[in-house]
Amino acid sequence: MVGIGVSGGALLWFLWGIDWPGLGDALARVHLPWVGLAALILLAEFGIRALRWAVLLRPLGASARVTDLFAAQVIGAACNTLLPLRAGEIAKPLVAARRTGHPLSAVVATAVMERVYDLFGLVSVLVVMVLVLPTDLTNLPPEEQLLVKNLKLYGGLFGLAAVVAMGIFFALANGRATARRAFVAIASLGPPPVRDRVVQLYDGFVAGLGNTRDPKGLLQAGLLSVGLWLNGTLAIAVLFRAFDMALPYGAACFTAIALALTVALPQAPGFVGVFHVAIEKTLVLWGQPVTPAKGYAIVLWAVSFLPVLMVGLAALWREGLDLATIRAASASAPPPPPAGPTA
Repeated sequence: MVGIGVSGGALLWFLWGIDWPGLGDALARVHLPWVGLAALILLAEFGIRALRWAVLLRPLGASARVTDLFAAQVIGAACNTLLPLRAGEIAKPLVAARRTGHPLSAVVATAVMERVYDLFGLVSVLVVMVLVLPTDLTNLPPEEQLLVKNLKLYGGLFGLAAVVAMGIFFALANGRATARRAFVAIASLGPPPVRDRVVQLYDGFVAGLGNTRDPKGLLQAGLLSVGLWLNGTLAIAVLFRAFDMALPYGAACFTAIALALTVALPQAPGFVGVFHVAIEKTLVLWGQPVTPAKGYAIVLWAVSFLPVLMVGLAALWREGLDLATIRAASASAPPPPPAGPTA
Protein backbone atom coordinates (compact mmCIF):
# COMPACT_ATOMS: atom_id res chain seq x y z
CA MET A 1 0.00 0.00 0.00
CA VAL A 2 2.87 2.38 0.73
CA GLY A 3 4.29 1.80 -2.74
CA ILE A 4 0.95 2.42 -4.41
CA GLY A 5 0.54 5.62 -2.42
CA VAL A 6 4.02 6.83 -3.39
CA SER A 7 3.44 6.06 -7.08
CA GLY A 8 -0.04 7.59 -7.06
CA GLY A 9 1.20 10.80 -5.48
CA ALA A 10 4.14 11.02 -7.89
CA LEU A 11 1.89 10.40 -10.90
CA LEU A 12 -0.48 13.19 -9.83
CA TRP A 13 2.51 15.48 -9.38
CA PHE A 14 3.77 14.59 -12.85
CA LEU A 15 0.38 15.12 -14.52
CA TRP A 16 -0.52 18.29 -12.66
CA GLY A 17 -0.49 21.32 -14.93
CA ILE A 18 0.70 19.52 -18.06
CA ASP A 19 0.54 21.60 -21.22
CA TRP A 20 -1.28 18.91 -23.20
CA PRO A 21 -1.08 20.62 -26.62
CA GLY A 22 2.62 21.33 -26.03
CA LEU A 23 3.20 17.73 -24.93
CA GLY A 24 1.44 16.43 -28.03
CA ASP A 25 3.60 18.66 -30.19
CA ALA A 26 6.79 17.51 -28.46
CA LEU A 27 5.85 13.85 -28.94
CA ALA A 28 4.87 14.42 -32.57
CA ARG A 29 8.34 15.79 -33.34
CA VAL A 30 10.19 12.82 -31.82
CA HIS A 31 12.53 11.01 -34.24
CA LEU A 32 11.20 7.44 -34.16
CA PRO A 33 14.34 5.68 -35.49
CA TRP A 34 16.25 6.91 -32.43
CA VAL A 35 13.40 5.71 -30.19
CA GLY A 36 13.54 2.26 -31.81
CA LEU A 37 17.32 2.12 -31.33
CA ALA A 38 16.97 3.06 -27.65
CA ALA A 39 14.39 0.28 -27.19
CA LEU A 40 16.74 -2.30 -28.73
CA ILE A 41 19.65 -1.13 -26.57
CA LEU A 42 17.55 -1.44 -23.40
CA LEU A 43 16.28 -4.87 -24.40
CA ALA A 44 19.89 -5.95 -24.96
CA GLU A 45 20.47 -5.20 -21.27
CA PHE A 46 18.77 -8.47 -20.38
CA GLY A 47 21.12 -10.40 -22.64
CA ILE A 48 24.08 -8.86 -20.82
CA ARG A 49 22.44 -9.69 -17.48
CA ALA A 50 22.02 -13.29 -18.62
CA LEU A 51 25.72 -13.49 -19.56
CA ARG A 52 26.72 -12.14 -16.16
CA TRP A 53 24.36 -14.52 -14.38
CA ALA A 54 25.94 -17.44 -16.20
CA VAL A 55 29.30 -16.35 -14.75
CA LEU A 56 27.85 -16.08 -11.23
CA LEU A 57 26.28 -19.54 -11.51
CA ARG A 58 29.45 -21.17 -12.85
CA PRO A 59 30.77 -22.20 -9.39
CA LEU A 60 27.64 -24.35 -8.94
CA GLY A 61 28.91 -26.86 -11.48
CA ALA A 62 27.32 -27.48 -14.85
CA SER A 63 27.23 -24.36 -17.00
CA ALA A 64 23.89 -22.67 -17.59
CA ARG A 65 22.75 -21.76 -21.09
CA VAL A 66 22.51 -18.01 -21.64
CA THR A 67 19.19 -18.43 -23.48
CA ASP A 68 17.68 -20.07 -20.39
CA LEU A 69 18.91 -17.27 -18.16
CA PHE A 70 17.68 -14.64 -20.63
CA ALA A 71 14.21 -16.18 -20.42
CA ALA A 72 14.38 -16.01 -16.62
CA GLN A 73 15.53 -12.38 -16.73
CA VAL A 74 12.76 -11.14 -19.03
CA ILE A 75 10.11 -13.12 -17.13
CA GLY A 76 11.30 -11.55 -13.90
CA ALA A 77 11.19 -8.08 -15.44
CA ALA A 78 7.67 -8.64 -16.79
CA CYS A 79 6.44 -9.85 -13.39
CA ASN A 80 8.01 -6.85 -11.65
CA THR A 81 6.13 -4.60 -14.08
CA LEU A 82 2.73 -6.20 -13.53
CA LEU A 83 2.76 -7.73 -10.03
CA PRO A 84 3.26 -6.20 -6.57
CA LEU A 85 5.98 -6.95 -4.02
CA ARG A 86 8.61 -7.30 -6.77
CA ALA A 87 7.30 -10.75 -7.59
CA GLY A 88 9.79 -10.92 -10.45
CA GLU A 89 12.56 -11.43 -7.89
CA ILE A 90 10.86 -14.74 -7.07
CA ALA A 91 9.95 -15.63 -10.66
CA LYS A 92 13.47 -15.10 -11.99
CA PRO A 93 15.29 -17.70 -9.83
CA LEU A 94 12.30 -20.04 -10.06
CA VAL A 95 12.51 -20.16 -13.86
CA ALA A 96 16.33 -20.31 -13.80
CA ALA A 97 16.28 -23.28 -11.42
CA ARG A 98 13.76 -25.08 -13.63
CA ARG A 99 15.79 -24.40 -16.77
CA THR A 100 19.28 -25.14 -15.40
CA GLY A 101 18.63 -27.89 -12.86
CA HIS A 102 20.53 -25.98 -10.15
CA PRO A 103 19.04 -25.96 -6.63
CA LEU A 104 16.65 -23.06 -6.13
CA SER A 105 18.37 -21.98 -2.92
CA ALA A 106 21.72 -21.70 -4.68
CA VAL A 107 20.22 -19.72 -7.55
CA VAL A 108 18.49 -17.34 -5.10
CA ALA A 109 21.83 -16.76 -3.34
CA THR A 110 23.29 -15.29 -6.52
CA ALA A 111 20.61 -12.56 -6.44
CA VAL A 112 22.56 -10.89 -3.64
CA MET A 113 25.68 -10.95 -5.80
CA GLU A 114 23.74 -9.39 -8.66
CA ARG A 115 22.91 -6.50 -6.34
CA VAL A 116 26.59 -6.09 -5.44
CA TYR A 117 27.71 -6.12 -9.05
CA ASP A 118 24.95 -3.68 -9.97
CA LEU A 119 26.31 -1.36 -7.30
CA PHE A 120 29.74 -1.76 -8.88
CA GLY A 121 28.26 -0.89 -12.29
CA LEU A 122 26.49 2.13 -10.82
CA VAL A 123 29.72 3.37 -9.25
CA SER A 124 31.45 2.87 -12.61
CA VAL A 125 28.88 5.12 -14.29
CA LEU A 126 29.48 7.69 -11.56
CA VAL A 127 33.21 7.62 -12.25
CA VAL A 128 32.64 7.91 -16.02
CA MET A 129 30.31 10.85 -15.41
CA VAL A 130 32.97 12.68 -13.40
CA LEU A 131 35.55 12.01 -16.14
CA VAL A 132 33.42 13.12 -19.11
CA LEU A 133 31.74 16.20 -17.66
CA PRO A 134 33.03 19.30 -19.43
CA THR A 135 36.02 21.06 -17.91
CA ASP A 136 35.47 24.34 -19.74
CA LEU A 137 32.32 25.77 -18.16
CA THR A 138 32.50 29.28 -19.59
CA ASN A 139 29.84 28.58 -22.24
CA LEU A 140 27.34 27.12 -19.76
CA PRO A 141 24.64 29.10 -17.96
CA PRO A 142 25.50 29.87 -14.30
CA GLU A 143 23.06 27.26 -13.00
CA GLU A 144 24.63 24.50 -15.10
CA GLN A 145 28.13 25.63 -14.13
CA LEU A 146 27.25 25.15 -10.45
CA LEU A 147 25.61 21.78 -11.20
CA VAL A 148 28.66 20.45 -13.06
CA LYS A 149 31.06 21.68 -10.36
CA ASN A 150 29.03 19.97 -7.63
CA LEU A 151 28.71 16.76 -9.63
CA LYS A 152 32.45 16.59 -10.15
CA LEU A 153 33.22 17.26 -6.48
CA TYR A 154 30.60 15.18 -4.70
CA GLY A 155 30.42 12.51 -7.41
CA GLY A 156 34.16 11.95 -7.15
CA LEU A 157 34.07 11.76 -3.34
CA PHE A 158 31.11 9.39 -3.31
CA GLY A 159 32.64 7.20 -6.01
CA LEU A 160 35.90 6.89 -4.07
CA ALA A 161 34.05 6.06 -0.84
CA ALA A 162 31.89 3.46 -2.61
CA VAL A 163 34.92 1.72 -4.16
CA VAL A 164 36.64 1.52 -0.76
CA ALA A 165 33.47 0.24 0.94
CA MET A 166 32.95 -2.46 -1.69
CA GLY A 167 36.57 -3.56 -1.36
CA ILE A 168 36.15 -3.93 2.41
CA PHE A 169 32.88 -5.86 1.94
CA PHE A 170 34.51 -8.32 -0.47
CA ALA A 171 37.45 -8.76 1.89
CA LEU A 172 35.16 -9.46 4.85
CA ALA A 173 33.05 -11.94 2.87
CA ASN A 174 36.15 -13.84 1.82
CA GLY A 175 37.27 -14.04 5.44
CA ARG A 176 34.67 -16.75 5.96
CA ALA A 177 34.44 -18.01 9.58
CA THR A 178 36.41 -15.19 11.24
CA ALA A 179 34.52 -12.48 9.38
CA ARG A 180 31.16 -14.14 10.09
CA ARG A 181 31.82 -14.25 13.83
CA ALA A 182 32.69 -10.57 13.80
CA PHE A 183 29.64 -9.76 11.68
CA VAL A 184 27.28 -11.74 13.95
CA ALA A 185 28.75 -10.03 17.04
CA ILE A 186 28.03 -6.61 15.54
CA ALA A 187 24.55 -7.62 14.32
CA SER A 188 23.67 -9.00 17.78
CA LEU A 189 23.51 -5.42 19.06
CA GLY A 190 20.21 -5.03 17.22
CA PRO A 191 16.81 -6.59 17.98
CA PRO A 192 16.40 -10.28 16.99
CA PRO A 193 14.27 -9.73 13.83
CA VAL A 194 16.72 -7.19 12.44
CA ARG A 195 19.75 -9.23 13.57
CA ASP A 196 18.50 -12.43 11.95
CA ARG A 197 17.64 -10.67 8.68
CA VAL A 198 21.03 -8.94 8.46
CA VAL A 199 22.91 -12.18 9.14
CA GLN A 200 20.76 -13.99 6.56
CA LEU A 201 21.67 -11.40 3.93
CA TYR A 202 25.35 -11.69 4.84
CA ASP A 203 25.24 -15.49 4.52
CA GLY A 204 23.48 -15.15 1.17
CA PHE A 205 26.16 -12.78 -0.01
CA VAL A 206 28.94 -15.18 0.99
CA ALA A 207 27.09 -18.12 -0.58
CA GLY A 208 26.87 -16.26 -3.86
CA LEU A 209 30.48 -15.14 -3.73
CA GLY A 210 31.92 -18.31 -5.21
CA ASN A 211 33.30 -16.64 -8.29
CA THR A 212 35.57 -14.37 -6.22
CA ARG A 213 37.79 -17.43 -5.82
CA ASP A 214 37.93 -17.47 -9.60
CA PRO A 215 39.82 -14.33 -10.71
CA LYS A 216 38.67 -14.85 -14.28
CA GLY A 217 35.03 -15.03 -13.19
CA LEU A 218 35.42 -11.96 -10.99
CA LEU A 219 36.88 -9.98 -13.88
CA GLN A 220 34.21 -11.18 -16.31
CA ALA A 221 31.33 -10.33 -13.96
CA GLY A 222 32.85 -6.93 -13.23
CA LEU A 223 33.35 -6.05 -16.90
CA LEU A 224 29.86 -7.23 -17.79
CA SER A 225 28.45 -5.08 -14.99
CA VAL A 226 30.25 -2.01 -16.30
CA GLY A 227 29.03 -2.77 -19.84
CA LEU A 228 25.52 -3.36 -18.56
CA TRP A 229 25.29 0.04 -16.90
CA LEU A 230 27.02 1.92 -19.69
CA ASN A 231 24.51 0.26 -22.03
CA GLY A 232 21.75 2.02 -20.09
CA THR A 233 23.47 5.40 -20.35
CA LEU A 234 23.86 4.86 -24.09
CA ALA A 235 20.11 4.33 -24.45
CA ILE A 236 19.44 7.54 -22.52
CA ALA A 237 21.89 9.45 -24.71
CA VAL A 238 20.33 8.02 -27.88
CA LEU A 239 16.92 9.17 -26.69
CA PHE A 240 18.36 12.67 -26.22
CA ARG A 241 18.88 12.63 -29.98
CA ALA A 242 15.27 11.58 -30.52
CA PHE A 243 14.13 14.75 -28.73
CA ASP A 244 16.87 17.01 -30.19
CA MET A 245 18.23 17.64 -26.68
CA ALA A 246 21.78 18.96 -26.90
CA LEU A 247 22.99 17.40 -23.66
CA PRO A 248 26.45 15.94 -22.95
CA TYR A 249 27.06 12.27 -22.27
CA GLY A 250 27.69 13.21 -18.64
CA ALA A 251 24.02 14.19 -18.42
CA ALA A 252 23.04 10.69 -19.58
CA CYS A 253 25.24 9.21 -16.83
CA PHE A 254 23.68 11.51 -14.23
CA THR A 255 20.17 10.60 -15.42
CA ALA A 256 20.96 6.87 -15.14
CA ILE A 257 22.26 7.33 -11.59
CA ALA A 258 19.24 9.38 -10.51
CA LEU A 259 16.89 6.83 -12.05
CA ALA A 260 18.64 3.87 -10.40
CA LEU A 261 18.38 5.45 -6.97
CA THR A 262 14.76 6.41 -7.52
CA VAL A 263 13.45 3.02 -8.63
CA ALA A 264 14.82 1.48 -5.42
CA LEU A 265 12.08 3.35 -3.50
CA PRO A 266 8.85 1.55 -2.54
CA GLN A 267 6.36 2.05 -5.36
CA ALA A 268 3.67 0.41 -7.42
CA PRO A 269 4.46 -2.24 -10.08
CA GLY A 270 5.82 -0.76 -13.28
CA PHE A 271 7.44 2.20 -11.50
CA VAL A 272 4.70 4.49 -12.79
CA GLY A 273 4.87 8.01 -11.46
CA VAL A 274 8.14 7.97 -9.52
CA PHE A 275 10.09 7.09 -12.68
CA HIS A 276 8.45 9.93 -14.61
CA VAL A 277 9.03 12.59 -11.95
CA ALA A 278 12.68 11.56 -11.53
CA ILE A 279 13.39 11.89 -15.26
CA GLU A 280 11.48 15.16 -15.63
CA LYS A 281 13.22 16.84 -12.68
CA THR A 282 16.63 15.59 -13.80
CA LEU A 283 16.22 17.02 -17.29
CA VAL A 284 14.88 20.32 -15.95
CA LEU A 285 17.99 20.47 -13.77
CA TRP A 286 19.99 20.28 -17.00
CA GLY A 287 18.15 23.27 -18.42
CA GLN A 288 15.48 21.50 -20.49
CA PRO A 289 11.94 22.97 -20.69
CA VAL A 290 9.33 21.21 -18.59
CA THR A 291 7.05 20.00 -21.38
CA PRO A 292 9.73 18.27 -23.51
CA ALA A 293 11.17 16.82 -20.28
CA LYS A 294 7.79 15.27 -19.50
CA GLY A 295 7.56 13.89 -23.03
CA TYR A 296 11.04 12.40 -22.69
CA ALA A 297 10.05 10.77 -19.39
CA ILE A 298 6.99 9.17 -20.99
CA VAL A 299 8.94 7.79 -23.95
CA LEU A 300 11.85 6.56 -21.80
CA TRP A 301 9.40 4.71 -19.55
CA ALA A 302 7.75 3.15 -22.61
CA VAL A 303 10.99 1.90 -24.20
CA SER A 304 12.29 0.70 -20.82
CA PHE A 305 9.29 -1.44 -19.90
CA LEU A 306 6.98 -2.23 -22.82
CA PRO A 307 9.37 -4.22 -25.09
CA VAL A 308 10.67 -6.40 -22.25
CA LEU A 309 7.11 -6.79 -20.94
CA MET A 310 5.98 -8.28 -24.27
CA VAL A 311 9.05 -10.53 -24.56
CA GLY A 312 8.70 -11.58 -20.92
CA LEU A 313 5.04 -12.50 -21.22
CA ALA A 314 5.80 -14.57 -24.32
CA ALA A 315 8.59 -16.36 -22.42
CA LEU A 316 6.25 -16.90 -19.45
CA TRP A 317 3.68 -18.52 -21.75
CA ARG A 318 6.35 -20.77 -23.30
CA GLU A 319 7.44 -21.75 -19.79
CA GLY A 320 3.91 -22.99 -19.03
CA LEU A 321 3.46 -20.48 -16.21
CA ASP A 322 1.07 -17.62 -15.65
CA LEU A 323 0.94 -14.48 -13.51
CA ALA A 324 -1.40 -16.06 -10.97
CA THR A 325 1.09 -18.86 -10.32
CA ILE A 326 3.95 -16.40 -9.92
CA ARG A 327 1.91 -14.23 -7.59
CA ALA A 328 1.00 -17.21 -5.41
CA ALA A 329 4.65 -18.31 -5.29
CA SER A 330 5.81 -14.82 -4.33
CA ALA A 331 3.20 -14.59 -1.57
CA SER A 332 4.44 -17.78 0.08
CA ALA A 333 8.18 -17.31 -0.52
CA PRO A 334 10.63 -15.53 1.82
CA PRO A 335 11.16 -11.84 1.03
CA PRO A 336 13.53 -11.24 -1.89
CA PRO A 337 16.81 -9.39 -1.30
CA PRO A 338 16.32 -5.66 -0.72
CA ALA A 339 15.73 -3.76 -3.91
CA GLY A 340 18.86 -2.20 -5.20
CA PRO A 341 19.79 -0.09 -8.17
CA THR A 342 18.89 -1.35 -11.55
CA ALA A 343 20.04 -0.39 -14.97
